[in-house]
Amino acid sequence: MRQLILIVLMLISTNALGRPQAADLFCQAFPNSPSCTGSVISCTFCHKGQPPALNSFGGCFKAGVSQTVQEFPTTVEDLQTAIAAVGQEDCDLDGFANLLEIEAGHLPGDEHNRPTTNGCQNTSTQLVNNQWSVCQRDPGYVYKKIWLDVCGENPDYDDYKSFLALSREQQDKALDEQLDDCMESRHWRGKDGVVWQIGHYKIRPVGSVKSGEDAGVVPIVDYYSDFHLFVYSQIDGHDARDQLLANYTVTRTETGSTVTYTKVTPQRLIDGQVMQPDKRVGLLTSFWNLSFYLNYTGIARVLVAQAFNAYLGVSLVNMQGLTTPDPALSQFKDYDSKGVTRPECAQCHAAIDPLTYPFRNYNGLTGTTAVLQGQNATALQNIENLGDERNLTPLSYALPRMEYLDQQFPGIKAMPEAGYIFGKRVENLREWAQVMVESDLFAANTVRDYWRVLVGHEPRTEENAEFEKLWRDFKTVHNYNVKAMLHDLIKTEAYSVP
Repeated sequence: MRQLILIVLMLISTNALGRPQAADLFCQAFPNSPSCTGSVISCTFCHKGQPPALNSFGGCFKAGVSQTVQEFPTTVEDLQTAIAAVGQEDCDLDGFANLLEIEAGHLPGDEHNRPTTNGCQNTSTQLVNNQWSVCQRDPGYVYKKIWLDVCGENPDYDDYKSFLALSREQQDKALDEQLDDCMESRHWRGKDGVVWQIGHYKIRPVGSVKSGEDAGVVPIVDYYSDFHLFVYSQIDGHDARDQLLANYTVTRTETGSTVTYTKVTPQRLIDGQVMQPDKRVGLLTSFWNLSFYLNYTGIARVLVAQAFNAYLGVSLVNMQGLTTPDPALSQFKDYDSKGVTRPECAQCHAAIDPLTYPFRNYNGLTGTTAVLQGQNATALQNIENLGDERNLTPLSYALPRMEYLDQQFPGIKAMPEAGYIFGKRVENLREWAQVMVESDLFAANTVRDYWRVLVGHEPRTEENAEFEKLWRDFKTVHNYNVKAMLHDLIKTEAYSVP
């Protein structure tokens, strides 16, 4: 539902800072909406095809706003009034009122997306097909799914028959044990395994520039260390937040069917990273992330957009996850002369740019030529010559970075390091990352990754209660332990009921 208000704003708002604020406004007005619990709404709530084309509900809402509050709502009360004005209408003519569809998490502008009756509701007797007990938790079904999904192969037939002969209590215990065994498999935790594949959209490898193991045609950067850290954070009861908080690196060894990930004590250069250990912030500051996403740019907008997409599952392009701080407090300015303070740009960049400020002194490849050819050349292969943060060293925390960029973008050195994320002021990148990993969006996105793999699709509306409980427990009961969360996931109706 957040995106509902954001997209309508694209057409009717005259408030230059209104769009990013609309999501928070809606969730204050409708806190129980499924779209305010760890996820964001799609553009299809109001649009057909690509914006600005409106669907039936988008047109209704626009008309309703003009008839009630006259301009786009800026208060919770006005927003509630505007929604109520069209709430009882059925704009897509599917037989369900707009407000009913919104509260159920369906699309009020799509006649094919409507609240449906669960086929298993009001079923008092056990339904049976040729193999599974339908509309009931079927342990045999779960047993085979765990083998296929997590081990990557079918169970032995005799083992399957032995499992079916167990009591229900014994079966439940055996399923947990089988899940633990399968999570040790190469299929699950090995190179290109299930967890590794989940990391693809977070790391976005480019094989042509890969160095080291499996080198590409132009071997420049080895990003396997990023995969190693990501997988390590997801297995063996480790803290999933470490993917964005760790100051250490991880190595991988594979012997036969055994895959081991080992935490390495931080030692600059020796452990494969140029970044100073006390300035490392997990995958955000890895060799690959800074060289690929920050590169030579002065302000880390692309890097931040990728981080929000990868770790929160939201898109800054669609104005998701944005909260606009007071520009006087955030010191929002056009530091790199890109025109971001123009009214049509500032309505988004006043929220986006303060997100980037904590990356101020994190250097990608800026100044590489000057460093390698200058009077104080830095030999990156020699730790004794590396120097400290007072040197303009690529892929490190480098205080002279802004001084160097100021020659290209006069005034950029005035950009602060303190920034804002979700409306909260943070003084540095570690605080920024801490806010990110403690957010509902991070927990929900992590659980959603595994839900897609094991259940086979995005959480559906009728599964929202189970999904929400799972990611909330992931933050609290499981303390960000993916392994513990998966033991609960296999017990959900979505996974265990055929």
